[in-house]
Amino acid sequence: MSYPVDKEEKPILLLDGECGLCNKFASFMYSKLHDKQAVQFVGIESEVGQSIIATFQDDLQQMDTVYFVDGISVRTKSSAVILCLKMMRFPYRFMAFLVWLCPKGIRNVAYDFVAKRRRSFFGTSDSCVWDAFPSNHGAEN
Repeated sequence: MSYPVDKEEKPILLLDGECGLCNKFASFMYSKLHDKQAVQFVGIESEVGQSIIATFQDDLQQMDTVYFVDGISVRTKSSAVILCLKMMRFPYRFMAFLVWLCPKGIRNVAYDFVAKRRRSFFGTSDSCVWDAFPSNHGAEN
């Protein structure tokens, strides 16, 4: 199945724009990216985000997760986080390898634990921090 991101275009990271943890992660990731133009950040609840998610299989549409969409596939949960780490400078690229060594089931249990509690631990935000990222200029978030 092909997704609304062309293989030649930069991947899209779909995040909860109202989640404090997601905003902190986006800011942190952006500051550590090897190539600041390598990824586009989009809010899940935005019009663009909803139109992308609408193209996913039903089981993917219902997930409460971060999505990494690259035109070929959609990665969710810890697999999406690993791809994010791989886009960042050292030592985060190396950390991606270490996290990948952990079995996916265990990684996703840890991801789900944090995801279920993220709003109570990190609060909420009124706006997406990534709106100001130069890599997102020209894109609706």
